[in-house]
Amino acid sequence: MIRRNRVGWRLLGLTSAFLCATCAPVNKPSADSGTKTPSDGDRVDTVIAQKPIELSEPKVAGLQQRIELAVDQVRHRDLLTTHGFWTIFHGIVGLGPSVTLKIPDTGWKVNAVEYVCSGAPVRGMEFIPTKDGLDVRNGETFVSQGHQDQFIAELAQWNMPPDRKFIVHGKEYTYMDFVRHTKARASLKAHQELSWAILVLGQYLGTDISWTNNSGEKLHFEDLIRYELDQPMDTAACGGTHRLFDLAWVYYLHLRKGGKTEGVWKDVVENTRQHQKLARQFQNPDGSFSTNFFRKPGNEPDNKQLRMNTTGHILEWLALTLPDDELNAQWVEQAVNALTQMFFEIQGEQMEGGTLYHAVHGLLIYYARVYDPHRLGANEPYIPLPPGWKKPGNGASPRIAQK
Repeated sequence: MIRRNRVGWRLLGLTSAFLCATCAPVNKPSADSGTKTPSDGDRVDTVIAQKPIELSEPKVAGLQQRIELAVDQVRHRDLLTTHGFWTIFHGIVGLGPSVTLKIPDTGWKVNAVEYVCSGAPVRGMEFIPTKDGLDVRNGETFVSQGHQDQFIAELAQWNMPPDRKFIVHGKEYTYMDFVRHTKARASLKAHQELSWAILVLGQYLGTDISWTNNSGEKLHFEDLIRYELDQPMDTAACGGTHRLFDLAWVYYLHLRKGGKTEGVWKDVVENTRQHQKLARQFQNPDGSFSTNFFRKPGNEPDNKQLRMNTTGHILEWLALTLPDDELNAQWVEQAVNALTQMFFEIQGEQMEGGTLYHAVHGLLIYYARVYDPHRLGANEPYIPLPPGWKKPGNGASPRIAQK
């Protein structure tokens, strides 16, 4: 099998120059790209398991086993080289950099990160060299990247090596070229969406940096945190869950550097607590979260797409931010159980990639903190823990919600 993969890889390399010409987005970027679930008018890639796995009495299985079964179902869904960029990079954030792509014509499989980095053709993907580094073009909704710095931030969530090579127009770049462009472009005056930028900059350059951007604007990292806190949550991407997730992530990075919970960081913690309370307040009787995110109660039991999108995104953020004792609380276990049930209900059915993979990423983070992360193998998620804190699953984890 390894030999076939290598042969297929060489064949793909020979054809990439010709096929790349067809990969540019065909629509202008959508102002709310990624903040909604697909409608009948959207061109959406879906991911389906060709051979659904057998689920042995999932309703009576323990919660740990149910999570394992749900994750295994996603592993059995084929990501294809013909899928759009949106779906492929969400596959990476969902299952990590070990995830593979299937070549439909041959059935051979290649590593998804290797494929993207090699310059091979991906529908809706375009990397753009700039005077400051590399950018990623936003484009067609649910096909291309939908938000500024979204792709590189999702790679960062799996601790992408800074020297990871990318081939663009035959020239070699590294992941840090994306980071440098993000730093140079970030602005508080240009009405940018900086949710993903703060994660990238905080992780690779630090949470105490100061710089002047390419417009001559003097910035400090905490200025970006304040900017993001001041933005509305309920109209942000996926109900504000990405903004909340990234703010919590960089708060952990701040603590790792010896930072204190004061000033803007104290406000991050308070904002997190407030939204944790809203998630619980609006939780549905079956354990799922509101289909209106944090705005108000909502439950649409017949809309599988929306239910998995909202519950999956909220759980992904809660799994990162709740304290250890709260992760084992009944309301959280009910939410995890409800999400696993959603996976069982779509067994063999299609599901949009952003929804599917953020939901499974949430299950992986929860599993890593509550159970044994090493059982996840290559799917063990990266969580930025401060020095002195024990690894997930061993009784001590980030305590963002504790006083």
